[in-house]
Amino acid sequence: MSKNLNIFKTPIRDQISNLDTLPFYDRSLVDYEKYRDYIGHAGVKHSMSVQATRGCPYRCFYCDVYKTTLHHFRRSVDNIFEEVKILADIGVKRIEFIDDIFNVKAKDFKQFFRLVLKHKLKLNFFFPSALKGDLLDKEGIDLMIEAGGLGVNISLESGSDRLQKVMRKNLNLEKFYENAEYITQKYPHVVLGLNAMHGFPTETEEEAMMTLNFIKSLKWIHFPYLLTVRAFPNTEIEKFAREQGVPDEIIKKSQDLSYEDVSPSMNFSQDFTKAVKTVFLKDYVLNKERLLSVLPHQMKNFCEDELNQKYSSYFPRKVKNLDDLLRIAGIKKSELKSQNCLDEKKLIVPELNQKINEKFPKKKIEKGAFKILFMNVSGYFSSESDSQERVLMEPPLGLIALQSYLDREFKGKIEGKILKSRLDFDSYEEAVALIKEFKPDVIGISTMTFYREFCHRLISFIRDKGINTPLFVGGPYPTGDFENVLKDRNIDLCSLGEGEVTVSELVSEMIKNGNKLPSKEILREIPGLAFVDEKNIPKTNIGDITKKIDSDRLSV
Repeated sequence: MSKNLNIFKTPIRDQISNLDTLPFYDRSLVDYEKYRDYIGHAGVKHSMSVQATRGCPYRCFYCDVYKTTLHHFRRSVDNIFEEVKILADIGVKRIEFIDDIFNVKAKDFKQFFRLVLKHKLKLNFFFPSALKGDLLDKEGIDLMIEAGGLGVNISLESGSDRLQKVMRKNLNLEKFYENAEYITQKYPHVVLGLNAMHGFPTETEEEAMMTLNFIKSLKWIHFPYLLTVRAFPNTEIEKFAREQGVPDEIIKKSQDLSYEDVSPSMNFSQDFTKAVKTVFLKDYVLNKERLLSVLPHQMKNFCEDELNQKYSSYFPRKVKNLDDLLRIAGIKKSELKSQNCLDEKKLIVPELNQKINEKFPKKKIEKGAFKILFMNVSGYFSSESDSQERVLMEPPLGLIALQSYLDREFKGKIEGKILKSRLDFDSYEEAVALIKEFKPDVIGISTMTFYREFCHRLISFIRDKGINTPLFVGGPYPTGDFENVLKDRNIDLCSLGEGEVTVSELVSEMIKNGNKLPSKEILREIPGLAFVDEKNIPKTNIGDITKKIDSDRLSV
């Protein structure tokens, strides 16, 4: 913490335990047709995200989810199914569950798919954030796939029992392998993804090879990833890495590198990391037998854009399309059982926005309603992107949930607007223009740690253009690192953890105070906030704030 700041953090807000009490996401709050040209986080187009749970019951060493949501709660099976059915009625054909772990409760997991089968919903389900591989069983796998499960991700992290314990992941590796093999053998058409880590602090070369050999023994995983470990700020792994003697510059570099970059890991030389990843790519990803086996299924399940994106993530400089992949792998297109990818037109929902508006009719807004502008900053502007960035874009479900809650609580007394960087505004100037046009009473910005510097640059630009609207930030970055966030004196407040009730109380107090921020005395009574409680502190010259944030953090 900066010596010049007196940061006050209110008590942690209790999580909402009964998620069924929350309204369904109001899909009319964003223009879904704007997202048609983009691939979502599940690696597919034309899908809609659903969140069935909040939090994670596990305490994996490298993850900070359990810090932002201390408890794991889930919606009832009937509640989840009701929302999914609404989306199916609209005409959506692909559903992606963005939960950290969807299958914690095996009984509920199976019951959901039984309902899908009972009602004969024609859907495909994707699980990009991973199912817990050792919690699956053959009955659950069969039900999931029969009901339309098509994209399944499971996270291995390491093939070492020792590292499983150090990471606190504690996978039953034998059960994990059994389930992965069951899927690959019985359901080769199902797009199975597997995530593993390379370069975990204290990992030995022998353990790195154990993970590699674990992957290589499975024939065939559709999309395996051997990801270089990243240690984000204020995570246990960051502290652990420093205790193990990992230099600060390597830790910092890990936070900003692309997963596919072959730079020095936190534990291995660049030469060793390069050798391991070369073997992984050459002997497995580009294995001719594997590609001839999986590509026909992938071409049936994915349109060309989707397939190109998936393989270009392995070879960002060499693979732009399927022809490039085949050339590198030494495969003639005539050798493939399938010659054409899925026709994207089959996935498009005609008049999507109109159908969404019929299911989620617009609310009448009172004259003089309190205005709140939400900005999701999780995608660089086109001008700030490098050639390696994978542009994955989908509606910000967290902000949709938040605005849906506020609309229900305040009815027509508030007017909300949701904007997403790169899509709704693709420059700092466009962001400012939209703010001035909407004239909000408060601005809420959501961002992740990876985009922290970009977020600070945007806020600085907004302030430099004379916009003094009260501004708070929320999401994973401020929740996990609010002390450093508040060093940026252009930011008034941090919303920590779940935002629905906290932001609702903040808005209520602002309305009582003539649409202005209430006193610090009142802010102190709202759980889930952090702010600077000190008078006459000059605004920071933000010119190099992004450099100071990291240097200050490392010196704490």
